[in-house]
Amino acid sequence: MSAFIFDFIRAGGDVPARTDRHYLAGKVTVNGSPAARRVVVLDRDTFTYRGSTWSDATTGDWELSGLPEHEPESLVVLALDEAGDFNAEVADHISQVIHT
Repeated sequence: MSAFIFDFIRAGGDVPARTDRHYLAGKVTVNGSPAARRVVVLDRDTFTYRGSTWSDATTGDWELSGLPEHEPESLVVLALDEAGDFNAEVADHISQVIHT
């Protein structure tokens, strides 16, 4: 059975209001192997677009920096398969973390 999953999210708690320090990061895998996929972040209450990036084809790693401060667990992260071989993978109730 094929699986399109991503193992990610360094979950954080309360955050200060500095937007230059907020980020999300993770890894996208397809059938257990790293993959390049578009990753989209939305506000979970309004579905407002908050940013997007591509995961690295070799490592599957991705990072989206410079996010505005959001309430804890208020983001939705989607990994999209542009080829259409798999449904999008969704991670809900996500919190951004702070660069240290």
